[in-house]
Amino acid sequence: MQRRWTLLLGMTFFPLMAQAAEITVDETKTQNLEISIYNDNLALVKDVRRVNLNQGENALAFENVATQIKPESALIVGDGISVLEQNYDYDLLTTENIINGLVGQQVKTVIENPTTGENIFNQAKIISANYGAPVLEFSYGIETRFPGRIVFEKLPENLRGKPTLSAKIISASAGLKDLSLAYLTNDISWKTNYVAKVIDQNKLDLTGWVTINNQSGVDYRQAHVQLIAGDVNQVAQYGIARPVANRVMLAKSTGVDMAVAESGAGMPQQISGYHLYSLPQKTDIKDNQTKQVSLIEKNNVSYYKEGRLSSPLYLSGKNTTDFEKRHPDMYYVMFNNEADNLGLPLPAGIVRFYENDKNGSMQFIGENSINHVAKGEKIELNLGKLFDVFVEGKVTKISDVSRNEIKKMSNGCGRYEIVRAYEAAIVFSNGADVQQEVLFTQRLNSQGVIKSESIQGKAEDANTYQWRIKIPANGKMLLTYTVEVPSQEQLCD
Repeated sequence: MQRRWTLLLGMTFFPLMAQAAEITVDETKTQNLEISIYNDNLALVKDVRRVNLNQGENALAFENVATQIKPESALIVGDGISVLEQNYDYDLLTTENIINGLVGQQVKTVIENPTTGENIFNQAKIISANYGAPVLEFSYGIETRFPGRIVFEKLPENLRGKPTLSAKIISASAGLKDLSLAYLTNDISWKTNYVAKVIDQNKLDLTGWVTINNQSGVDYRQAHVQLIAGDVNQVAQYGIARPVANRVMLAKSTGVDMAVAESGAGMPQQISGYHLYSLPQKTDIKDNQTKQVSLIEKNNVSYYKEGRLSSPLYLSGKNTTDFEKRHPDMYYVMFNNEADNLGLPLPAGIVRFYENDKNGSMQFIGENSINHVAKGEKIELNLGKLFDVFVEGKVTKISDVSRNEIKKMSNGCGRYEIVRAYEAAIVFSNGADVQQEVLFTQRLNSQGVIKSESIQGKAEDANTYQWRIKIPANGKMLLTYTVEVPSQEQLCD
């Protein structure tokens, strides 16, 4: 009995007819699956499958590879084998692909008699695929919206039921062998989100969650998952710079350096300037799935909170300036070291802070993002304004310290070097029930000098001077300072 394939327009399911000489290497033959996911919407898949090879030439079909595979990156490795050729077959058994492959050929059609229910068969030629809605030529004319079904006597060649990487290889011996298939794929990514739960004025608990988004077109079942933190350089097609790794990278990645870390999640390895985080257990990542897994959990992490305000006062010329009710920016500061209960590389992500109010109810107090943070690096996060604190200030007095004529002009004017003293007073007010700190910064020109100050500060650089002001609970602090600034001006009698 001759086999036929029947198509109900718009809906169809077909069995895959594999070539007789081809050996199917499907996902059931997987012995070990590893996936390394990068930050740039890129992943390296390392799939070890066991296959019974013949001595000499073998035609293999690796089924269920990612639909977003970079075919040029694929690498097949095994003991005693050499690869003659490999092809990525992405023409799948779909309605549109079948019709596209049979354009110009005769097919059978079926239409049901609405009165008797009898099937009426006919012959037609597909003259246009028309995106899966074929145009059919019958003996009586052309149908553009044929209401029946199409029966296929055969299928086009090279159509497959699953995304498949096919290869011809030479095996030195017959028998079961483990073949490692490695390739890069797009459309799988990961990102990190952190939750910082403030415990008190000096300690917080920090938890890191990894969100993996898989749209690569395949499921990864019982996979060892590694997450690569860092920006991997890639070369785009047509010479456009954008974040493709090459076969050298893949070959190295199939070795020991990419093995799963036994230290568990949150304990990264270093690889060529990047950091690799290994999830502690195998996991399933399904296609079109977003998955969250715990990466790190650190308790009693030391931090401090401070306000930061850059002085709006203008220390130049002869006119006084002032400002009112400026709220400092609120910063949470941590040091990524073991002494403060951190001390490990942190992937880039968003940190969200929570704190209990006076009634013990947890509240969201702000968020900010971090770039990749190295071990030992300082973390500074701006969460908004310190609204319990406001600052007011003014230049209270301007006086000439010295005036020296450096050039006499014929019109009765002269050019003078003048040193002026600017006396400033800054009031810091704190409405909170706890002491607050504000880092207050005054910009200076390159020759400005602090001559006096009521609170000891320090020069941050040649143009910046800073004071750390500790404001008592429900109290005020006064900072006064004098800055001498030289300038050159033209004056006339």
